[in-house]
Amino acid sequence: MHRLVLALALTLLAMGSALAVSVFEISGKCGDDGKKYCEGVGYGQAMSDCLNAHYKQLSPECKLVMDRINKGEKVSVF
Repeated sequence: MHRLVLALALTLLAMGSALAVSVFEISGKCGDDGKKYCEGVGYGQAMSDCLNAHYKQLSPECKLVMDRINKGEKVSVF
């Protein structure tokens, strides 16, 4: 029983470190905000910086995505 609990804990720990925000999720939840506040700034870190600069104006869905990124979740192409 203890081994099962330990195995489950290790699996959950490994899954937590593998979490990532997909580019498709960012596009879907922050696309309109990006167009509204950050058109022409480019992609990647420039877009992230711009969205963070306009954080108070972002939609609730985009804020959640930005919170995840700002807490250290990686951005994934998948």
